[in-house]
Amino acid sequence: MAKLKRYDIKKLLANPDLRRHLIVESTIVTQAREGFDVTHEQAENSYYLVTEAERGAFFGLAKFRTEAGDNDGRHAEFVRAITQPDSATRADLAHKDFLSIESSPIAYDKIRYVAWVFRESPNLQAIADSVEQGVAMMNTDRYVRFFWEIHREAIARRQADRSENRPWVRLSKGGSFSRFYYDFDLVIYAQADWQDMKEEIKVRYPYLKGNSSLLIHPKNHYFEAGITWPLRTQRGFNARLMPEGHIFSHKGPCVFFRQESDIVPALAVLNSRFAEFLLKALVSFGSWEITGLRRLPFPSRFSQGGSDLSDLAHSIHASKQSWDEGNEVSTRFDRPWVLQRAVREGKPLLTVALDIVLAREAELDGELSAIYERLNDAVYRLYGVNDALRAKLESAIGERPPEVVWPQMEGKTSDQKRMEHVFRLLSYTVKCVIEEDDDGLVSLQSVAQEHPLLERVRAKLASFIPEQDPHTLEIDLVNELKKRVKGYARAESLQEWLTDRFFDFHCDLYQQRPILWNLASSQDSADPAFSVIVHYHRFDHDLLAKLRSVHVRDRMTTLRREAAQAGKDGREDDRLQLLAALEEVEAFDRKLARLHEGHHAGAEGGDDDYRILTPWKKPEDRPNGWQPDIDDGVKVNIAPLARTGLLRIKNKFGQKEAEE
Repeated sequence: MAKLKRYDIKKLLANPDLRRHLIVESTIVTQAREGFDVTHEQAENSYYLVTEAERGAFFGLAKFRTEAGDNDGRHAEFVRAITQPDSATRADLAHKDFLSIESSPIAYDKIRYVAWVFRESPNLQAIADSVEQGVAMMNTDRYVRFFWEIHREAIARRQADRSENRPWVRLSKGGSFSRFYYDFDLVIYAQADWQDMKEEIKVRYPYLKGNSSLLIHPKNHYFEAGITWPLRTQRGFNARLMPEGHIFSHKGPCVFFRQESDIVPALAVLNSRFAEFLLKALVSFGSWEITGLRRLPFPSRFSQGGSDLSDLAHSIHASKQSWDEGNEVSTRFDRPWVLQRAVREGKPLLTVALDIVLAREAELDGELSAIYERLNDAVYRLYGVNDALRAKLESAIGERPPEVVWPQMEGKTSDQKRMEHVFRLLSYTVKCVIEEDDDGLVSLQSVAQEHPLLERVRAKLASFIPEQDPHTLEIDLVNELKKRVKGYARAESLQEWLTDRFFDFHCDLYQQRPILWNLASSQDSADPAFSVIVHYHRFDHDLLAKLRSVHVRDRMTTLRREAAQAGKDGREDDRLQLLAALEEVEAFDRKLARLHEGHHAGAEGGDDDYRILTPWKKPEDRPNGWQPDIDDGVKVNIAPLARTGLLRIKNKFGQKEAEE
């Protein structure tokens, strides 16, 4: 006996083409029984009158524009599309479909595909617990820091940890494009429920009449797990999981769910191509407001079918999170990619390790791309989109950013990624050397009977890759540094990289909030007479005194002795060069003395102002001399060194930025 084939009647009837066909054909048959001869065209018209009400035709003619006047290509295409209802340029829509999308911009090219989704699906607000905007950020220089700027023990991990000793809390504040996973690297000062911010609100926003809750939103789901996204981005909607323990701002709105198990499947839906297509019918271009998210049609069965969605979304999230352990400026950082256990297995040489890392990244990108395709397949099925409609939607959606494991390097060439790994390895090595030093102060020259930075870096690299001969390892590194790669400055030696490349790269890596400061006696010379790297967290009043009394003084003594010896040996050129270097270091020491005492002459914030000018503190409350407060952040504390030429590169430190 032949096996009966099962049909999903609801799914069949949900197909608008099938519904139209059945109604049109039944109309013709019914009218024939009554003795009326009805044509197929008349039956079609009656179908639209009964089911679709008044209709209108829309024409996408912008791409046909050529010349002005009678030769404009839009004229010809318009005439052709009028006579051809099935033209791709023409869209016939029922006016009631626009009512399906409350307060939406007129987007006929989207509505013709998805009006039925808005009619038949509940919105996100009905399914979620809450869709919220967070604290309205004001004066971010005062209240917001990157996590590395302050002491880790000052950051509260949970709401219960907040105290005078832990006044900083993790902050979600938008950020760069990255779906599913994002490392929240910002913290906000939130001691005593933002009491300082409340007082400032009273002064700056008098029309609020002291009601700070309008900007701080104290009743929000702060510290709870949810889904967040950047409020503004031209690259498309990108939602990411926000773990518990965070505060979120108006630039990083959030959606929360009644059941924690709904978060990950909802993350999958929100990051799908179809969800973004629906969102674009609700929001202005590049602005992903909470009003649009609240009205987003959401499949009512997403939690029932959430197992597959959860697995797929979690897989993408886990891959990106694991990869981020090689990112030095990530909260999850462990060690650079080329030093991770999976790469070091088999103890490969440096060049081989670089090949392994690049191959592993390409492999992960392929895996994520395949998983993301499966996720989109699952979301289309969940919404009930058939293959024919999906093909039209995919064409309308167009290209979107790919799903990659390292979003920060998206679009970079293999050579650029390889050089990035080399720079990251050297950057981490310098960081380890400075952090392991007794006082966090290491000179590039040999002073005070201490080994210079180059020797320490060589020793540390040898400990990282012990299976490779140190001399061969340095040759391999230098050969990589000599390559011409777009966006990376070449170096002919490891010493040149440490002298002229490290600090610039470190500043870019740490988003102009560096924790390792390179002080040098010259910003112009290829080889400064004195150069030192200090750790920001330890560079206080006492360490500055030690820098002058030990390191700088010893360097000046050495230069005087060598200059005197060169004079005795008759090496006049060498003597003059050493004396010039001595003058350079002496001038540098005089600047350090002014920094130490907080010298000030001329205009505030000028080239001769060595004070720490904390903008939110009264003049009498600002530091007296070099007494930096770590909580004030790198930007404030490094500014006097940048203004007065104490840093190896001035960069943009100390320049006023536009307030958000």
